Amino acid sequence: MKVRMLVTVIVLALVAGVVVRTQFAETGDDKKGGGERALAVKTVPVAVRDFPRVIDLPGTLEAAQQVAIVAQASGTVLRQHVQEGAQVRAGDQLFTLDARPAQARIAQSQAALAGARAETAEAEQKLARLAPLMPPGYISQQEFDDARVALETARARAGAVRAELESARLDAQHAQVRTPIAGRVGRIAIRQGSLVQAGGEPLTTIVAPGALDARAGLAEADWPQVIAARAAGRVMAEVRPDSPGAAGQQATAVQGELVFVDTQLDPATGAVPLKVRLEGSPGALMPGQGVRLRLLLGSLADVMVLPEAALQQGQDGSYVYVVRDGRAVVQPVRTTHSLDGRLVVEGELQAGEAVLVEIPKRLKAGGKVSLEGAAAERKSGEAKP
Repeated sequence: MKVRMLVTVIVLALVAGVVVRTQFAETGDDKKGGGERALAVKTVPVAVRDFPRVIDLPGTLEAAQQVAIVAQASGTVLRQHVQEGAQVRAGDQLFTLDARPAQARIAQSQAALAGARAETAEAEQKLARLAPLMPPGYISQQEFDDARVALETARARAGAVRAELESARLDAQHAQVRTPIAGRVGRIAIRQGSLVQAGGEPLTTIVAPGALDARAGLAEADWPQVIAARAAGRVMAEVRPDSPGAAGQQATAVQGELVFVDTQLDPATGAVPLKVRLEGSPGALMPGQGVRLRLLLGSLADVMVLPEAALQQGQDGSYVYVVRDGRAVVQPVRTTHSLDGRLVVEGELQAGEAVLVEIPKRLKAGGKVSLEGAAAERKSGEAKP
């Protein structure tokens, strides 16, 4: 029994010696290698340059010139002269409405006008007969005044009848529905035999070829800087379709100019309506299409620019890792603008400083790092006399 215990104690002592020797060797290796191992990191230099000031907005295209065709007289559609999508010239006839009610009113008004004219002529003759009898006192003043009032009443009645006749004639003319502009016929909302009302729903629309407008809503907070940019000169814009092109390629931007900014909020959307007039006649865009507008408001001069990948988020706000003296130092920053994966930042950074864009999982604040690839070569080149 004593022998077995003695053997066990000897084995444990040997194991403890091996562990101590191993730890001592590892500690010695760390001291010999300088301690901490540097992590290879990918960095970009802090760029100081001008940065575009833009506002991106969703919008909708519409024709710069389009007309909703609304019936100006009530009636039944007797004939449809055009088809949807047809090209028409200004003055071309689109629809024919039933003009018989208007023609009946014309005949009625003509008869009433003839009676009013006869009544007016009779009143004029009576007044003419009574006028010489007034000075000698053969008739009373009241009798003369009644004749004069009768004449004025007859003239007023004749004027009302003439106005009714003119209205009936206009209704007869409006039975021929014509287009005021040249363009393409849109969707036709009615068919032959339909009853339409004056001032009712549009019968169709005519879209003129040529320029397009992009309408959008501007946030209230962005309105002052847009107004200031317009006061300084023309405000240009870039317009792209919402959906990508063939094979997912980014569509080419179409240039335009900001031509209208409203002076009040739209109560329905809470935004300020604006309009951009596109240059030329872009064939890839059409009215009703969803687009993205980018208003170009100038640029910020000499600002620090970094890629979005460099920005980190912490409990105390945004920060980046900056390589200083071979270590990854945490530097708090504040972003002010962003565009296409680039950020404008403010903070204690210097132009050309190396900022990490890929953060290793093992990296700790203040940890030792080494630069990868071109960044390392550039740093070594800068160090040469």
